[in-house]
Amino acid sequence: MKKYLAWCFTVLLAILCLGGCGREEEEIQSKKLHRADAPVYDEKYITVGFIQTGKESDWRDANTNDYLNTFTEDKGYKLVYIDGNSDSGRQVKAAYDLIYQNVDYIIIDPIVEDGWEDVLEFAKQKEIPVIIADRGVSADQSLYKCWIGSDFKTEGVKAAKWLQDYLEENGRKDEDINIVVLEGTEGASAAIGRTEGLLSEIAKHKNWHVLASRNANFTQGEGRDVMEHILWQYKDIDVVISENDNMMFGAMKAMEQAGIEYGAGGGIITISFDALGEAFHMMEEGKLMVSVECNPLIAGIAEKVIKDLEKGREVGKVQYVKESVFTYKNAAQHIGNRKY
Repeated sequence: MKKYLAWCFTVLLAILCLGGCGREEEEIQSKKLHRADAPVYDEKYITVGFIQTGKESDWRDANTNDYLNTFTEDKGYKLVYIDGNSDSGRQVKAAYDLIYQNVDYIIIDPIVEDGWEDVLEFAKQKEIPVIIADRGVSADQSLYKCWIGSDFKTEGVKAAKWLQDYLEENGRKDEDINIVVLEGTEGASAAIGRTEGLLSEIAKHKNWHVLASRNANFTQGEGRDVMEHILWQYKDIDVVISENDNMMFGAMKAMEQAGIEYGAGGGIITISFDALGEAFHMMEEGKLMVSVECNPLIAGIAEKVIKDLEKGREVGKVQYVKESVFTYKNAAQHIGNRKY
């Protein structure tokens, strides 16, 4: 009997210790999540946490500067800017940090679409409105207030339709056309949408052939490296379509190094996306033949959404920015009016 009681006492003590350890661990985690050194924001400001993708392109720099110039203290905002450093895991962690800091609003420009469900659910539980900008997320739409950005699939369709019109105007409608596509970051909404739009139109032309479609992560360096490899593999290329301007700039360097002609003067047809300031200079020179605009100036729309939410108004779930198509023929007419 004594042995039995001793055994019971030992088991009970172990359970209590485990319970104590569990509570202790919970307290440690709680302290980590609600640190004493967490910033305390002045209530006279609307605190907006903005999670950017990184600094991978000139477009991204223009987009970041737009937010920095829009959400300023003299307009009543405290902007908490976080550079995702091209790391989706870092972005998710930053979102949790902003929730624990109890900011008023969170704007996320996601690197990839996946992996956001849990943190968005947590933000909703904490009643912190989230705005998704530029790229999309594969999460229940009820978890965020709205999405703001470009219609990427339509951008891809516009690029392909420009190519169709150009070939018809130059008597090449029935020629076999070999195409190379430089895609953006795998899993990014811009890459997914533009590729889908391009391929849907290319499929309508039996004489259009995609020789290669490769990821170059929206960067100039990878654009050059990937294009160098493609030029080594394929000799008969008619068109290069780059899913952003920076990759195209890199591809141009690769073509120049290989002694291959391109642009309006003859050779490979060059098509790009974003319509950055440097792209306009390239179009004026005839090196770049067309750039489908992807407007980075979307912070103003995000600010309007926040103002409406502050007044208790409903906001549209999807809000597109206005965009155009610019070519080597009309670039000179518009370059003076560009803000990025």
